[in-house]
Amino acid sequence: MSGQVLMGPATGEGSPAGHTTASRTLPPRWRKLLLTVHVSVAAGLIGADLALLTLAVSGWRGSDPASVYPAMSLVSRWVVAPLAVAALTTGVLQAVLGPYGLLRYWWVALKLAITLVLTGLVLFVVVPRLRGAADSALSPASEGVTDAQRVAFVVIFSLAVAAIALMAGLAVAKPRWRLRSAAAAR
Repeated sequence: MSGQVLMGPATGEGSPAGHTTASRTLPPRWRKLLLTVHVSVAAGLIGADLALLTLAVSGWRGSDPASVYPAMSLVSRWVVAPLAVAALTTGVLQAVLGPYGLLRYWWVALKLAITLVLTGLVLFVVVPRLRGAADSALSPASEGVTDAQRVAFVVIFSLAVAAIALMAGLAVAKPRWRLRSAAAAR
C-alpha cells in the first residue's frame, strides 16, 4: 500500500486504486503504522514457522524427542499462536480500514481465507497435537512420538511456510482483479 495517494473521504480524488475511499479509511500515518505492525507480525510468524519446520525435520531425522517436541510445543503455544491471531487481526483491520476492502479484491479475500484456516489450525490442531507429542516424548510410560506424527509435523510446517510466502507474494503483487464490481460494492 505504499505510495498510494488518498484524499479525503468526501472527494475520493487521487485514489490510484480507482475507487472512492470510505469514511472509515485511516489517515496515512495510522495506516502506515498498522501496515508496519502487520508486516512485522507476519515476518515473525514465518520465522517462527521456519523454526518449527527446522525442529520438525530434526525430530523426523532422529533427534532426541524429549528435546524437540517440548520445544516445538512451547514455540507453537507462546509464539506462533499469538502471532497468528495478531496477523489475522491486523490483516482484517488493514482491509477494513484501508482502500482495498475485505471482499473487494480476490487476493485480499484469499489472504483472509488462508489466514483464517492457518489460525484455526494453529489454535485447534497444531498446539494441542504438539502438546500431546511433548507429553508423549517426556513420558517413560508412553510409546513416544510415532513416525506418522513426525512426518505430519514436517508436512504441516512446510505447508504453513509455503502458504505464508504465497500471502506475502499476493500482498506485494496486489493483482487488480476484483471479486465484484464497483457498483455491487456500494
